[in-house]
Amino acid sequence: NAEYGSSGINAEYGTFCSVQYFATMLAFNFCVLSLSFILAGATVSDDKFTALRFGDDGYSLISFQPNMSPLTEKFSFCLWVRKLISGVSPVPFAYEENELFIFDNGNYRLFGVDKSVSSEITVGIWYHYCGTWSLASRTFRVYVNGALAATHITPSGRKLQTGGTLVLGDYWDSVATGRGRTGNHFGGEMYNFNMFSKELTRTEVAELSAGGLCTLLPEQLENYRVIKWEEILKLHRLGYVQNIETGCVNQELNQELKGC
Repeated sequence: NAEYGSSGINAEYGTFCSVQYFATMLAFNFCVLSLSFILAGATVSDDKFTALRFGDDGYSLISFQPNMSPLTEKFSFCLWVRKLISGVSPVPFAYEENELFIFDNGNYRLFGVDKSVSSEITVGIWYHYCGTWSLASRTFRVYVNGALAATHITPSGRKLQTGGTLVLGDYWDSVATGRGRTGNHFGGEMYNFNMFSKELTRTEVAELSAGGLCTLLPEQLENYRVIKWEEILKLHRLGYVQNIETGCVNQELNQELKGC
C-alpha cells in the first residue's frame, strides 16, 4: 500500500507539473503573439507617437480648413510644444488671424484680444499647453503642464467662427495668401495637437500630461476629438516639416515586455 501511495503521489505531481508547464507556455506564446502584432503594426498604427519639427524659414507649415462647427460654443485644445528658437513671436498654430492662436512662450490671442501667460517656458524643453473655453462659462483658461496659468473672460454671445483656416507652424499660410513671410514662423517641435468639442475640466487637463510626453489620451475623451493628431500627420505639408520620433513607442513596448 505504501508503494502504491507513493506512485499515486508521483503521478499526481507529474500531472500538476504538466498542467503548470502548459499554462506557462500558453501565457508565453500569447505574450509573443501580442508583441508580434505590436511590432508588425508599429509603422502603421503608431502615428500617435510621431512628433513634427518645423523649419524656421517662414515657409514650413501645414494649412487646412477643418470643420469647426462642433467647436463654435465650446472647445478645448491641447498640444506638446518644444521651443527651439529664441524670441517671443513664434506661433505654433493659428486659427484665422484674430480667432485663436498661441505664441511659443505661452501668450495667446482669442477673439481678437491678446493676453499674457505667467509661465516660464524654457528653450529646448517639452511643455504641455491646453486652452479650454465655452460660451456658457465665457471663460478661457490656459493650462501649462497641467497647472492653471491664466484666465480670460470673453464677450457675452461671442462664438468661435467657422469656415476659417487652421495653420500649424506659422501665423498664416504665406503661399496661399501670397502675403509672404510673417516673422512668426514656429521653427520648433510639436506633438499630439488635438481639439475637443468640450470644455475640459482641470482634472481632465491634468490627466493629459500626468505621464509626461508619452501620456496617452484617456478613452473617455476620444468621442470629443474633432481635430486629431494622427490625421494632421497625413495632411499636405509645405517647406520643411519633418517627422521625428518621441521615443514613446519604445516605452510602450517596454511596458508590454515587463508584463511578460
